[in-house]
Amino acid sequence: MSSSLELDQLITRERLRRERRNLRDRLARSFLKEHPEVVGNPEMEIVDVVPEGTTEAAIRGIARHYHRMRKVREYLREIENIA
Repeated sequence: MSSSLELDQLITRERLRRERRNLRDRLARSFLKEHPEVVGNPEMEIVDVVPEGTTEAAIRGIARHYHRMRKVREYLREIENIA
């Protein structure tokens, strides 16, 4: 009986953790839409207030991902233009 309860608690804890992470990332993406300059330079100082519910690390992590994807798309376009 206790293992079933423990499993339920683990499932609930994981669900809540995912919900918090999804909210944090959604708020970070929203911040980046309002501040596209951070995507261009993910290491720049963030002078605006970071929204409650997300973190500067989350914003920078997503900005770095967007920045890398932008570079990949630019590179692929360049290759297509050469060929």
